[in-house]
Amino acid sequence: MARRGQAMLEALLAVCLITSAFLALFKLSHMLTGKILLQHAAMRVARARSVGFNAFMCTKAARVSMIPVAGERIWPVGEDAITWDEEICRISDYLASPDDPHARAILEYRNWGDLGVNYGDGTFSSVSLKTDWFDLSGEAGVERHAPFYLKDQGL
Repeated sequence: MARRGQAMLEALLAVCLITSAFLALFKLSHMLTGKILLQHAAMRVARARSVGFNAFMCTKAARVSMIPVAGERIWPVGEDAITWDEEICRISDYLASPDDPHARAILEYRNWGDLGVNYGDGTFSSVSLKTDWFDLSGEAGVERHAPFYLKDQGL
């Protein structure tokens, strides 16, 4: 009778291992999604910089492209909460905002503060995201044409 409970113990170990494997795969898929979106954000920043946008416009472009992995929405919430359709409509208002306080009054997500944008010289940009679990970065470069069209703009 020394084998009583053996099946229960084996089932418990199997469930723990399967659950751990599932959670590890889930976290890996989240990291890969973040990496793909960071590459996309870096390309958007490089493109925006290459056509002559300023640093704030490039940051807004990177933030908007990172919305799927930006975490929970900080603003608007509570009584001012909006639907998904209204949130999509706010993205164009966010991109048109003149400065950071106005932009944050339109939309803000938890991980936007952890998003680092390096604008480089306009031909190469990098974007990094630091979260509780991992640090990722994306890099992109494009040919810079703005100086040919924007004379004396200080680019």
